[in-house]
Amino acid sequence: MTTAGPASQAAPPPAAAWQRPAAGVVVGVDLAGIQRFVYEGRRLLDAIGRATLVADLTDPAGPHLAPLLRDLPADSRAVLRDAGGALYIAFTDPLRAADHARAFTGRYTRRLRDLSDQLNPIVTHVAYGASGAGPATQAEALRLLPSALQAARAVPAPGHLPALGLGVTAACDVTGRPAELLDHTRDRGPVRERAARDIVTARVRARQWHDTNSRTWLRGLAPPPGADRLELPTDVDHLGREIGDLSRLAVIHLDFNGLGDLLKRYHAALDAAGADVVAHMRTVSADIARLTEGLAQAVIRAVAGAIGTDPDSGEPAILGHGAGGRLRPRAVRGAVHVPVRPVVVAGDDLTVICDARLAWSVTRFALDWLDTDPALVPAGDPRAAMAARAGEPPWTRRLGAGGRTTGVPSAGIGIAVQPVGAPLSVGYDICAALCDTAKEHRKAAAHRMHDHVVAWSHVFDDPGRVVARLHEDRAGGSGRTALPMSGSDFRAFLRGYLDPGSAGSLRSAPMAGQRSWLLSRLAPLLQDGRDPAPELDRRRDLGLPVRLPEPFDRGRLLDAIALLDLHLDVPLAHRPPPPREEPSRP
Repeated sequence: MTTAGPASQAAPPPAAAWQRPAAGVVVGVDLAGIQRFVYEGRRLLDAIGRATLVADLTDPAGPHLAPLLRDLPADSRAVLRDAGGALYIAFTDPLRAADHARAFTGRYTRRLRDLSDQLNPIVTHVAYGASGAGPATQAEALRLLPSALQAARAVPAPGHLPALGLGVTAACDVTGRPAELLDHTRDRGPVRERAARDIVTARVRARQWHDTNSRTWLRGLAPPPGADRLELPTDVDHLGREIGDLSRLAVIHLDFNGLGDLLKRYHAALDAAGADVVAHMRTVSADIARLTEGLAQAVIRAVAGAIGTDPDSGEPAILGHGAGGRLRPRAVRGAVHVPVRPVVVAGDDLTVICDARLAWSVTRFALDWLDTDPALVPAGDPRAAMAARAGEPPWTRRLGAGGRTTGVPSAGIGIAVQPVGAPLSVGYDICAALCDTAKEHRKAAAHRMHDHVVAWSHVFDDPGRVVARLHEDRAGGSGRTALPMSGSDFRAFLRGYLDPGSAGSLRSAPMAGQRSWLLSRLAPLLQDGRDPAPELDRRRDLGLPVRLPEPFDRGRLLDAIALLDLHLDVPLAHRPPPPREEPSRP
C-alpha cells in the first residue's frame, strides 16, 4: 500500500468553485385552484386569511414548510423557487435524493390536506444526472419542470374527503361544505357560526396578519381632523357602504402581461450565457413579488392619503368629481376605515376590493405607479429592482413615445362591479375573465404589446355571459363599447370624457345638469346604433347645451355615460412610507 505525497493529493476546491452535485431530484409542487380557495367565502377577512395561508405554504421560513426542511440535511436540499403558488426543491444527495423527495412529498401534501380539502397540489419529480434519457443537469431539470407539472395536471389525484365533524346535517355557513367547528367570533345571537376548519384557520391567520401589518402599511399617514387613527377594513361593509345608498363593490384583478413567457425567455438567456440560472430566477421571482406587494401598499396609502374632511358636515370624506362628489368612509370610535383592500395571492397575483366609486381612480393610479420613469424611482423602492432591468432583455418595455424604457412589466386589468353581500368568488371570476379578455385584445396588435390593457363590466352574471356580452357590444364598426382599452387610451378616456376640466367632457361646465338627457335620450339612441345628429340639432335649435367629446366615438360615449353615476374622479398621489428610524445606540 502506498501513500500519495502532498503533490499528488487533490486539494479541496475553493468555496467559489463549488459545483452542485451531479445527480439528484427536483420536486415541483403547484397549488391548483388557489383563487377558488381564496375567494370561496363572502367575507373580506376570509379572503385575506386564505391568501396569507397560501403564502405561508410556500415560505421556506413559514410554519408549514420550515419543519419539513429542518428534518433533512441542510447540504442535501435547496429551495429553488417559492413564489407564485409554486414550490421547487432540489434534493441533491446522489444516493438518497429519491428517498428524500418521496418522504418530503408525502409529508407536505398531508399538511396541505389537513389544512383544507380545497387545496389541490400538483406534484412532479424530475431526476437529473442519472444514466438514461433524463436531463443531465439541475438547470436542465428546472427548465423541464413547468412542462412536467402541466402534464401532471391531466392526471388528477384521488379526491380527499373532508372530516364530517358535526355530521352531514351540519353545513358550513360560509361554504356549504360539512362543518367541523363552531366559530365563537361570529356568533349569531345565541348560536355560533358553524364553519369548516379551514375557514376558522384562515380567520385566525387573517387577524394575525392584520394586527402585524395594518399599522405598518399606514405608517406616517395622519388621520383626518377629529379622528384618532386610520385602519384597514376587515369586512366588505367597511369599504364605504353608506346608509340609504345602493352600495356596490368593485373587484379589480391585476395580472402582469406575458409573465410566464418572459420568465421562460429569461431562463433561456441565462442558460445560454452560462449564468447561475437558479439564483437569477429566484432573484427575479422575489423582485416581482416585492413589486406586487409594493403596489398593494401604494394603493392603500394613496387612498388613505385622499381622506380629508367634508366641508359641509365636518365628517371624514374622500372628495372628488362625479358620483355625488364625495365618499364617506366608515368611522367608528375614532377609527376611519380606508375603503380599499388589496389581496396579494401567491406573490404575483393582485386583487383589489374597494368601493366601486373608487375603482377607476385606483386603476389609473396603479398604471401610473407601474409606468414611473426608472430615473425617478429611488433606491429601496419596491419598483427599483425591476425598473433597473430596463436595458436587460426580455424585460425591456417602452414607456409611451418618449423613448423611455423600464423593466417593470405591463399589466392586464379587469374590473367587476357587484352588490355588497354577493360572493366575492363571483366578482373575482368576472374580473379575472375580463382581465384574460383584455390580455387577448392586447396581443392582437403589435403596437399594444408594451402597454397596459383594461376592461370592465357593470353586469353581475356568469363570467362567460359577461365576456360574451362585451364581445357582442364591441362587434362591428359601430360597437357599443370601446373596451378593452390600452393603458394610454384608458387615461385619455377618463381625461377627455369624465374630467370636469376637459373641454367636451360630459362633466364640463356646459354639460352640467344634463345628466337626465344623456341617460334618457342620448344613450338609447347610441345603443340602438342610430345617428344622434338629429337629436343634437334639435337641442341646438332649443338653445340647450350639447357639447360632446370630439371626435365622435359611439363606444366611448356609451362607456362614459355608464360611469356618470358611479365613477368618483379622485386625484390619488403616491405617498411612500417614511424611512424607518434607526434605534439610537447608547
